[in-house]
Amino acid sequence: MILDGLLRRFRRTPPAAPSTAPAPRAGAERRRPDRPAPDTLGTGALRPLVAADGSLAGFEFDAGAQAGARLRRDGDADLARSHARNVLGAMRLCIGQGRVALARLPPAWLMRCEGEGLFVPGMHLVLDADDPGDDPQALAALISRLRAAGVRLGWGPLRTDTFRPLPGRPDFVPLPAPVTPGVEAWRAAIAAGARLWPGVPQVLLDLPDVDLMEATLVAPVVLAACALGAPKAPARVQALPPQAPRLLRLLHRLVRDDDHALVVADIKADAALAVRLLHHLNTAGASPGRPLESIDDAVRVLGRQALYRWVAQMLVRLAPPRPAAEALQAFALARARLLEALATAAGEPEPGSLYLLGLSAALPQLLGCRLDDALAGLPLPEAATQALREHRGPWRPYLALAEALEAGDMTAAAERAAPFGGIEAVMPHATRAWLAR
Repeated sequence: MILDGLLRRFRRTPPAAPSTAPAPRAGAERRRPDRPAPDTLGTGALRPLVAADGSLAGFEFDAGAQAGARLRRDGDADLARSHARNVLGAMRLCIGQGRVALARLPPAWLMRCEGEGLFVPGMHLVLDADDPGDDPQALAALISRLRAAGVRLGWGPLRTDTFRPLPGRPDFVPLPAPVTPGVEAWRAAIAAGARLWPGVPQVLLDLPDVDLMEATLVAPVVLAACALGAPKAPARVQALPPQAPRLLRLLHRLVRDDDHALVVADIKADAALAVRLLHHLNTAGASPGRPLESIDDAVRVLGRQALYRWVAQMLVRLAPPRPAAEALQAFALARARLLEALATAAGEPEPGSLYLLGLSAALPQLLGCRLDDALAGLPLPEAATQALREHRGPWRPYLALAEALEAGDMTAAAERAAPFGGIEAVMPHATRAWLAR
């Protein structure tokens, strides 16, 4: 499958069992290497890129500002090249799935990767060219070669005191975060960028939350990224959609592996859900030769694993209309998949419960509701309740690791990944979770 190439980039490390003792390894807080090792760099964090119409366009592969600063400071050319290759390789796989892939990388790192066939059409690269050691002629030649390979290039922050102009016009302009926070400051920066680079599309990469991202997705902005998982109370709290409690209870019944007859009875109690399930299976050709006419047959044909994934998708589609709805839905499912994958690798007896934990944690932001409302009537395991409401317990490390990855804090993510086999073992799960269809 398309992710196999990426997964082979990572050394397999046997995972620990975090459900029983998820605390970081002894001394993990104290050991701070002078420079990052290759296995702590990986491909950086994945952040969704949202298009101007609100659709999920692709992903920013955040190479990590902290790692970049340390690599530059140490001048380790081999390590920088390895890091850049990891990022570019992951971007290629993303482009192969029809998504936009964007990363910010220093030109010196890109030069070290030339001749390896890593640059492909559709790749979006932001050239971080504020290093006083950069050779203007070498930069111009690099830009020419990358464009010949079909790469779209961005540069031109408004902070000209730290940025040396590059030759020609960029294909897009990545706007830096304004000094003053808030919607008006961002809109002023967008207007200033349009005056400086008329007719050039803009990309916003450092937005703090999804509400501000939605407020700034206006021309000439074509793509925007933010930390979708950033903890923030919904701007307008609303009641859960009527179907949500039923879907949550059904999910819990499936995760708990309740009797087949009880699952069928729950689905039959919701006529709209029953019709959708039969339509889904019949249009997918699940039973060649004859249409499925009963819920009992449908549940047997689909199977428990596939059924709870389908129910989860029905749940996230209840999100109210908003510009970034598709990206928020993808975020909720990606978090759920990540926690389930980590639980499976760690040997949890019921990894599906971690899927439900990840989904539940995303519901307030997704559905615009209070956490207590989302969890009402959902008999979660005590470990899930502790992780969600009290920020403690044996399952809290799963959420803490997911939150660090979503925030792009790779230093914290590397520390929190220690009980799960290290960041090198975790990153393939994170990549799969986001890129799964």
